Amino acid sequence: MEKAAVIYNPAAGQNKLAQSIGTIMGKLLGNFREVSIYRTEKAGDGASYTERVAEEVDLLIAAGGDGTVNEVINALCPLENRPAFAIIPGGTSNDFSRAIGMAQDPVKATDQLVEKHIKSIDVGKTDERYFLNFWGIGLITQISETVDSESKGIFGRFSYYIRTMQNLSQVESFHLQVRSEDFEFDGEADMLIVGNGTFTGGIQAFFPKGNIQDGLLDVLLIKDMPLHPLLSVFQAKMDEEFLENEEGLVYFQTDKLQVTATPKQTVDCDGERSHSTPSEISILPNHLNMLVGDIQNQLPLR
Repeated sequence: MEKAAVIYNPAAGQNKLAQSIGTIMGKLLGNFREVSIYRTEKAGDGASYTERVAEEVDLLIAAGGDGTVNEVINALCPLENRPAFAIIPGGTSNDFSRAIGMAQDPVKATDQLVEKHIKSIDVGKTDERYFLNFWGIGLITQISETVDSESKGIFGRFSYYIRTMQNLSQVESFHLQVRSEDFEFDGEADMLIVGNGTFTGGIQAFFPKGNIQDGLLDVLLIKDMPLHPLLSVFQAKMDEEFLENEEGLVYFQTDKLQVTATPKQTVDCDGERSHSTPSEISILPNHLNMLVGDIQNQLPLR
């Protein structure tokens, strides 16, 4: 692994990366024969740079927040010849970087990266989009549409979800149809979230025991519930005991499912909201080779 390319968003995380990019590049240049850097200035730049350089390098690094990571992997995952992928977290939540044990300080994350510990990671796919972390409709999308950058920085993304829910007067339920090989649902619902990673909004919220190497999606369906019990769901840690004892929750695993909603629901896919239902969601086992960090206290990666 000799040639690396960095796709760098200088505006990520209130310019957190910009303060340390010189140190980061120095560390990378000391461990790779050739390192190139590409600064993003607008939406779409990350994808364009990925398409331009991915097949010419051994390692592609997304240095930025969840939005930068999402843009890069959506250009990277369709390629037949994919380089190894890495993340230097620089945003607010940095959800998937947490799942693979990366330090949240960009310089410390670079120290981990240059150790070159590589693992094969599952990737989620929905229609023509890819995701590392989650796909969701319903309440999680309704709330996330109100999250602004300043509030995320002050409270953290998931904390802001809770604060917003406390001020809701009602939840917008919808009719949901879900089909997989072993499960079917047809009824009213408040939220459906499909996970590959384990972190949402910077904490292990919905799938704390998920596994990004098991070839399965974790699915949580929240049926039509009154607001107060629903708020307790968002505040709880979703361990096995909670999922078994809380009425209105359905949890299962699958490698593929079809989703239809009436009315159509906006899809939140790793924080990006550009599509709507109906959707088909599947898992691509071992689709990306990734450099990982300190995984001792994270997922049991193989």
